[in-house]
Amino acid sequence: MTDKKTLFISYSWQTKDIADKIASDLDMVGITVVKDNQELGYTESIPDFMNRIRSCDFALLLISDFYLKSKNCLYEVLQLLKDENHWKKVLPLVYEGTKIYSPLDRLQYVKYWEEKTNELQSALSNVSPINSTELYKELKLFQDISFNIDGFIKKVCDSIHLSPTDVIEQKYEPIINSLGLEVNTEPLVALLYTYLISDLEKREIALDKYLDTYKESSYYYSVKGSTARDLGRFEQAIHFYEKGLKIDPTNFAILNNYGQVVEHYKKNYKKAKKLYENAVKSNPNSEIARLNLGVLLRQHFNNPSSAKKQYEKILEFNPDSFKAHNNLSNIYKVTKPTEGELQKVEYHLKKAIELNPEYIEALINYGNFLKVYRKKIKEGNEYYKKVRLLDKEGNLSMLLDVLEKSDKG
Repeated sequence: MTDKKTLFISYSWQTKDIADKIASDLDMVGITVVKDNQELGYTESIPDFMNRIRSCDFALLLISDFYLKSKNCLYEVLQLLKDENHWKKVLPLVYEGTKIYSPLDRLQYVKYWEEKTNELQSALSNVSPINSTELYKELKLFQDISFNIDGFIKKVCDSIHLSPTDVIEQKYEPIINSLGLEVNTEPLVALLYTYLISDLEKREIALDKYLDTYKESSYYYSVKGSTARDLGRFEQAIHFYEKGLKIDPTNFAILNNYGQVVEHYKKNYKKAKKLYENAVKSNPNSEIARLNLGVLLRQHFNNPSSAKKQYEKILEFNPDSFKAHNNLSNIYKVTKPTEGELQKVEYHLKKAIELNPEYIEALINYGNFLKVYRKKIKEGNEYYKKVRLLDKEGNLSMLLDVLEKSDKG
């Protein structure tokens, strides 16, 4: 249906959920989304960043107050301003409530960055530049942002832009139209409209009607299969996934979702492994496919070293993957871990919790770690208490009762 267009998204951590939703929705119909990682930020070279943009067909900027106060987000945006050709393939999405439309609105951001600049400049006044090279680089960045922030915001205001909510409500039509697909986009838009029907039975009916107007495609069978899966009809899901792969053996969404059905429903781990591996080949920067493959390799193939490689690869392109950090901690927690391995376990667990303070699995794992390996019983139990607060329905109450009474977690 599509010629596999690639979309680049620049966003701040606070808007990650929307970025994830956009990526997941568009991926179902064959549009690959490269989510920028702001942890890499301005320490990356400009050529590396521009190469990432050049490799994509279009770019979304999810602009919010957080975004406009992020040095990493603005570092990359300011590079776009230097090249008018790249700006032409950018669609800004401005969050509702982001105040940028009047001169006084823009002035608040100029003042914000001037204050950040002056604060750092003052702190550096009594420090030798020789001993603070990186801090002076950051000062230069703040100065550049202060100088350019008004022009950037004005450029956004003068361009055609929508809010993320508008784009989702319009079933991504503005994005699809902006991608410049060399095919009729009507079937793609219609399929997205169908996929976004939340009532699964109504979606099934709409999918049947879809073929009255449009031709079948691998993306159609991807949506069809996932709908059957969500309804608990796993044999049907497999049937539709197989039909989709006959049309396009590289369809990432089918490969990954089919792998999950085969792993958890069929218990055919060998086939699941092959499907996950092909999903990774189709989209090497997919976090979910590498997580699935890593867990499978460790749990069902007793291959922790290969699982470790998957998690480490994720952290290369997404250092803020709290799930990869948590899973890596499990790899280092061998039968008789050395002190060096224990330090790695603790680092990755603390990092996972720092990135997502409500990640229950990491909280339990760290509580266990403190009690078993550091003999810090009271501190370990504090992490279980945090889990209780998050476990609103009490599904983990019995487990937490046992863990709290045990000295071994």
